[in-house]
Amino acid sequence: MIERAMVFGAGGGLAGVYTEPSPDAGRPGLPAVLMWNVGIHHRVGPYRIQVDIARELARRGIASLRFDLSGMGDSEIRQDSRTDRERALDDVRDAMALLEKRRGVRQFVPLGFCSSVDSVHALTLSDERVAGACFIEGYAYRTLGFWLHYPMRLLDPIRWKRRAVRKLPSWLSSWGTKRIVIDPVEDERAALGPIFGREYPSRARFAADVHQMAARGARLLFLYVGGGDTDFNHAGQFEEMIGGMPAGRNIEVTYYGRADHTFFRADDRRRAVLRIADWASQTFPSMAGATLERAPSSVRLAASSLMPPRAE
Repeated sequence: MIERAMVFGAGGGLAGVYTEPSPDAGRPGLPAVLMWNVGIHHRVGPYRIQVDIARELARRGIASLRFDLSGMGDSEIRQDSRTDRERALDDVRDAMALLEKRRGVRQFVPLGFCSSVDSVHALTLSDERVAGACFIEGYAYRTLGFWLHYPMRLLDPIRWKRRAVRKLPSWLSSWGTKRIVIDPVEDERAALGPIFGREYPSRARFAADVHQMAARGARLLFLYVGGGDTDFNHAGQFEEMIGGMPAGRNIEVTYYGRADHTFFRADDRRRAVLRIADWASQTFPSMAGATLERAPSSVRLAASSLMPPRAE
């Protein structure tokens, strides 16, 4: 594995790290994976998950570029009047142009995590160079199945234990003087505080977009978690959200019921990293022909280990 710092874009204002396989492990013709900022995190991602993903991909022969959008991390601010979403798409296209020019890459797999899903969604719809995309904790819509599963939160012993540890001292000190609320997700909602607002597409628009992406042959992986106060709570919810899976099985969905939004537990992070690397390495085995073929309907998890995180 080789990691190189790169600057690119107008005036060299964007900064990133290109991770490529060692010469004996490279697989020419594969798409390159693109990753960028998640919320206010710089290019390493929450708990350095994008570093782990990049290195695991390199072990499978897949190159990647993780970079900072303009005005974030080590990248300079763009001096223009465009919106944040427009700037983000410009930055991603600059990254694609860099790899096309310097590495001969012709196809790409953008990976979005939470807020960066917005740009991945728009790019996958609009750019034919996108062979596939990975959406981690992306758009979620409450369905009938969501509400049928919602009461199961009250039966989750982990939530009750967490609540007891946090609240028992105050309950005991205020016994008889204050109403006690026994909602195990109340603290999780309160801890979120003011939430950064994003403009979601309507559920109908999202469903239409997903079907459109799959119809043109793009391979899609969606990862959702159930830990915390989430809008996604069971494995079948995605199919409900889009009104049924498209033919061809270009879409794969993985649900981690106990993982939290940022994968702060090492085991959850490891599972997510391996899932993404397995999907990428098994879904794009023969892209040198530049044709989008049907993705496999299932992915086998690998048992390989992650390198200790060091560089950014």
